[in-house]
Amino acid sequence: MSGLVLLIGDNPQSCEPLLQGLKADGYNVLPVRTLPEALPHLRNPALLIPAVVSNVGMRRQADLDTILEICASRPHLALILAVDELHDLHSEFRTSVRGLHILKTPLGHEDSHRYIREAIDASTSRHFAQSDVEPSHLQANDLSSPGTLHYSESFLSRVGMADVPVLLHGETGVGKEVMARRLCAYSARADKPFLKLNCAALPSELIESELFGYEKGAFTGATIDKPGKFELAQGGTILLDEIGDMDIRLQAKLLQVLQDGEVQPLGSRRIVKVDVRVMAATHRDLRKGIEDGAFREDLYYRLNVINIVIPPLRERRDEIIPLAETLLRRHLPSGAVLPVITPELQDAMLAYSWPGNVREVENVMRRFLVYQDAHVLARELTRLSAAIATAEEKIPAHATANGKSNGNGNGAANVVTMDHLERSSREAEARLLLDALGATRWNRRQAAAQLNIDYKAFLYKLQKYGIVEKAKRSQVSA
Repeated sequence: MSGLVLLIGDNPQSCEPLLQGLKADGYNVLPVRTLPEALPHLRNPALLIPAVVSNVGMRRQADLDTILEICASRPHLALILAVDELHDLHSEFRTSVRGLHILKTPLGHEDSHRYIREAIDASTSRHFAQSDVEPSHLQANDLSSPGTLHYSESFLSRVGMADVPVLLHGETGVGKEVMARRLCAYSARADKPFLKLNCAALPSELIESELFGYEKGAFTGATIDKPGKFELAQGGTILLDEIGDMDIRLQAKLLQVLQDGEVQPLGSRRIVKVDVRVMAATHRDLRKGIEDGAFREDLYYRLNVINIVIPPLRERRDEIIPLAETLLRRHLPSGAVLPVITPELQDAMLAYSWPGNVREVENVMRRFLVYQDAHVLARELTRLSAAIATAEEKIPAHATANGKSNGNGNGAANVVTMDHLERSSREAEARLLLDALGATRWNRRQAAAQLNIDYKAFLYKLQKYGIVEKAKRSQVSA
């Protein structure tokens, strides 16, 4: 059974028989106590919710107005209300809500269980009948949330509602951020801010000011007070992307925030209490980082309350075609014809290793919409597969023989291959910086603007790759 059934009940004991019965029937059920707790899920368009079952009284006009709003946005929703007497509901409400079912027997009764099951099935059938997505692809349709197919809706809802730190592992492009947003959508913080900071994209000084904020005069260029992301995300969620690249000194400050729930802006004596859920994501092996002294062990255990590993797409080949079809629909221009993924193209896609994972599939499908030629795209993917195979053959035999596991169950050959890809990525980024500098006659501000990145981040990258020093040395030698 696809989708999520919301069970609203202020008395858990009375709802328990129904909860267990629905779960035994294969439904994914999320129990909440009040309508406000259910609203973040109902207002999230990414969630398929065929039914809401409630034994909470809805006599307040505000509650009735809210339900009317939700039912208007979800025309296929089955709303099943258990009431003591029919007159407990306004007649206007009873006639206004399409899909309303009224029960006068207790929720735990066998008859009510059967009635609820039939209403949910009818709601789901109506949804499928008016949708262009096949029922078998509905969870694949969540490939707007790639990587979640290995986790059930009930598991994700439990993790989302748990309000504890989550550590997400996976290669670049597998959908770690989307998974974090998916978990947030299930949480009680769903209607609060969700902020992200990439720890690999900025120098540590900028990351510190971005996270904790600063006061006017704290450093050169601090002309105004600026709140940090922890303050801005008050009551919400922060995703620390590529946490494995965070400076060790900053890790100590982050640990303090997680322990005390307090931040101190740079240049300030002010202590700010914060209530923020922290999620972290990385493609690195943090245990190896601990061994190498690059990552704090105490921070690792503070973040690693729940660890979710999102496998690379090459290990989820059954998802590649449904994912591609979903992404094609997502990017299809209005009025355009959806191109067909032919058997030849399917074979080429399944043979390709997708080192860029879901992000690469999305780019390829956008290219397909431009080409409108499956044969051309299939040849392109075949050539890429051959090029990757040739590159792997050139890896020295002693390197793979002496390599170590990356901690995620992959073999040594994969470690060396990923190192090779990272090295190629660094070389490509350095070339891009040099090209931008050359195009602007080494005007660094113009080069940063041309690349659409922050000026300080641009200077950091120049320093990281030693580009300025190399240029000076070449001028001296000339």
